[in-house]
Amino acid sequence: MRRSILAHAALALVLVTAGCASSGSRAPKRDRNLITADEITKSNATNAREAIERLRPAFLTTHGPISIQDQNPPTPIVYLDGIKYGDIRSLETIPALGILTIQYLPSIEAGMRFGLGHEGGAILVATRH
Repeated sequence: MRRSILAHAALALVLVTAGCASSGSRAPKRDRNLITADEITKSNATNAREAIERLRPAFLTTHGPISIQDQNPPTPIVYLDGIKYGDIRSLETIPALGILTIQYLPSIEAGMRFGLGHEGGAILVATRH
């Protein structure tokens, strides 16, 4: 009797596991904090800001004032090939053609990587240089 119960339990486990297995036919999951060169090309954007506006507009969204004294919502700081480049307006000066990736770092990650002053996060643009 006990062997029968164990055999049925093992069979049920195999069937459940097989039913939950992926068929492999799903499209790859898109990283919400990364834009690839392929996506930029397909968007027909002419500069980094256009690419972001078309593909991940949330990169440019501010999340309200940081304090009562400072009523200006924080915006991301832009880095071009690892070097501080400017504020979000500077994205308009980066041609889309040479961009490999655009990555958004939330404020905590940006602060850990670059230090204080990244309450709005960071936008990292990597180019073919």
